[in-house]
Amino acid sequence: MVDQLARPKDQVEVYWFSEQPQGYVSDAQLEQFDSGRLGFPNTFFDPDKAHILYNEYHDQYALADELGFDGIMTNEHHAAYWCGKPAVNLDAAVIAKVTKQAKIAILGNVIAVNDPIRMAEEIAMLDCYSGGRIISGFVRGGAVETLQAGIDPTQNRERFEEAHDLIVKCWTQPGPFRYEGKYYQYRAVNPWVLPMQNPRPDIWFPGTGSPESVVWAAKNGHPYMNLGAVMETTEWLKQIYIDTALENGYQPGPEHFGYLLKVFVADTEEKADEIGRNFVWTEGHRQRGPREHVDPPGYQSRQALQIKRSRPTGVFAGNAGDPQSYDLQKDAKIIIVGTPDSVIEQLTWVVEKLNPGYLLIYGNEGPMPHQDCMRSIELLGKEVIPALKEIQLQPYETD
Repeated sequence: MVDQLARPKDQVEVYWFSEQPQGYVSDAQLEQFDSGRLGFPNTFFDPDKAHILYNEYHDQYALADELGFDGIMTNEHHAAYWCGKPAVNLDAAVIAKVTKQAKIAILGNVIAVNDPIRMAEEIAMLDCYSGGRIISGFVRGGAVETLQAGIDPTQNRERFEEAHDLIVKCWTQPGPFRYEGKYYQYRAVNPWVLPMQNPRPDIWFPGTGSPESVVWAAKNGHPYMNLGAVMETTEWLKQIYIDTALENGYQPGPEHFGYLLKVFVADTEEKADEIGRNFVWTEGHRQRGPREHVDPPGYQSRQALQIKRSRPTGVFAGNAGDPQSYDLQKDAKIIIVGTPDSVIEQLTWVVEKLNPGYLLIYGNEGPMPHQDCMRSIELLGKEVIPALKEIQLQPYETD
């Protein structure tokens, strides 16, 4: 049974996103080690610098809320210098207090490696904190998340799907009840804190290029967020979603599809291009390391990996492909930088081409100066977003 809650949209919703990178990490430090993840020692973490950065990132969130972004998106990674958020629900709790109107898109909790009952409770608390503003994204996590948790990579997908079903049950079925699954067993399930949204928060599911992820999201009626694949691949994945939704008895629309890309706005083209080059700050090291760290046997199906290798997916391809250069990403409009006028022109092309209900702005990376990021948010909020709101989204063709 499809449990879809997405509501029709005629305007794109725009979200601000930051991985909260620890931008003080240098290439010289990384080059000493064969891995930028599990093999990069945490002795290079600087709590004093992190304290400053965390507060700057939350100031950026507050400004985005003030200037009319529809939402703030946040995520979670482990053993990652380029993502300072190993606990996404903690970040979401702060966002709930520094914002007033914006939705809070958690994309997401790595439910395959966590206690699903606790996840259900924490997200319910966040929904109550925020006044019903939570979007609960669930992710399988990268291979590193599975390895760090001590989980067999071959079990990741099954654990993820079982945890998803149990969390939804916690939110929608009165407790207490007994649960006996393959990976999770509970004599009594009775999460007393429930979400403010009825019957539950919306659930998002992301992907970088695997059609298996698209099919799973569509079968469950969850909006699919594509994380920066090139346009041709993204359109192909969108069509897979449409076809799967129709097979499962419902009409998909823009409310079921979102797209993430990197965007930076400045007062001059030269300034935007200078700072925008930081968007490739991690790409020599993001997934660098032994194959068993980034693609252990059984973590993803061979069919999915073969498809990823055969189609360009852009900068989030991980082990499936080589990252593209800054200039190539600009040409592909995976990275969009410039003045408000040029960014409006490029984002208008993206929105009219993809017709997405959600546009996720990956807004900073690496050592981008805080004051320049704040200026980018200001220009996006005051000039770019109002222009994008004038675009009328169209129903999806289902011929």
